[in-house]
Amino acid sequence: MRTHITVVIILILLLGGSLVSYEFIQRTTQSLDSQISTVEQSISGQQWAMAQNKLKETQQRWDKNKIWWTILLDHQEIDKIDFSLSRLDKYLVTQNLPLSLGEVSTLELLISHISETEKFTLENIL
Repeated sequence: MRTHITVVIILILLLGGSLVSYEFIQRTTQSLDSQISTVEQSISGQQWAMAQNKLKETQQRWDKNKIWWTILLDHQEIDKIDFSLSRLDKYLVTQNLPLSLGEVSTLELLISHISETEKFTLENIL
């Protein structure tokens, strides 16, 4: 009887932890995505100083979330986002419109990809 209770408690803890981590990832990806959208709007308007400020805010938020994401996600995905943020920063410094817009869209895709791969779907489970 004790083993049954132990197994049930472990299952509840695992499912609860999975749901909490899923909600955290969804919330942070939405937040990052909205911040990246504001960076994109600034770039489109060629407001380079504003875009750099928004990107710094995004990088600060990313650094806070990255600590937890490292525990929950594949490190390669996190590295790709770091590389993309670094490239975007350099493109903004040089005020390169086409490369900046391309990198912003890459960054949006990387973040939405994480959100999609963490959803509870049959495709992701199998």
